Order: sequence, then structure tokens, then C-alpha cells
Amino acid sequence: MNDDSVFWDDSFSVGFAPIDNQHKDLVAMTNELFLGCKRGAVAADISFMQTVRKAVDYAKTHFVTEERYMGKVEYPGLAVHKEQHFQFVVQIVNALKEFEGGNTAPIDLARFLKNWLLEHIAKSDKQYAPYLERL
Repeated sequence: MNDDSVFWDDSFSVGFAPIDNQHKDLVAMTNELFLGCKRGAVAADISFMQTVRKAVDYAKTHFVTEERYMGKVEYPGLAVHKEQHFQFVVQIVNALKEFEGGNTAPIDLARFLKNWLLEHIAKSDKQYAPYLERL
């Protein structure tokens, strides 16, 4: 791997296996993107875009799961959290357009995904973790 790789650490855990497992999958997909960046060439770009699309689709699925659990435990920050998810989708759609237009390098897109994911888990997701203990 390279310096951009992410290694799952228990400090990322929200203490709830269904969410933690999805976070681990998203981390693994992020690492796949960084590997794709190292390959170069047209075939790698195609593979990279397939991985990006898979990661984004999975993130949307994950958001629905997260929001459902937050609703079950009546997490008071649900509306704000949903807005963060919505804003991520808007940002990633714009970033994908930039990439497809040749205005963003694959590594920049991969770093954006990694940074957003890790910051979101560390800050936002940790806030609802205590509420999940009710499940």
C-alpha cells in the first residue's frame, strides 16, 4: 500500500457491529481506490471509476442504515446528520463530474473520500454511538 492507505483501528469504532462492519467496508474500498491510483493507464482509470461508483453506492446504502438506527434510538442529532450525508452526496457528485471532465486527478478524489469518511466517523458518528447502546 502507500502512505494514503487507511488501516482500521478500534478508535474508529462506534461500538455497534452493523455500523462498524459497514465502516470497515468503506475503508477497504478507499484503499482499493488508492491501489487503483498506483496502476495508471486507461484500464486503471476505468477500474478506478468502477470502484468509486461502488463506494458511493455503498456509502448511500450505509447512510440509510445509519439513519434508520439513529431513528430507532431517537438520536436528537438525526436531522443534522442526514444533512451531512446529503451534502456528501452533492460533493461527491460534483467531484465525479470534475474527475470525468479531466479536472481532478484520481488521487485527489481518493483523498477526498478518505478524508471525508475518517472525519465523519471520528466526529459525527461518534456522537450517536452512546445512543446505539439502547439497541
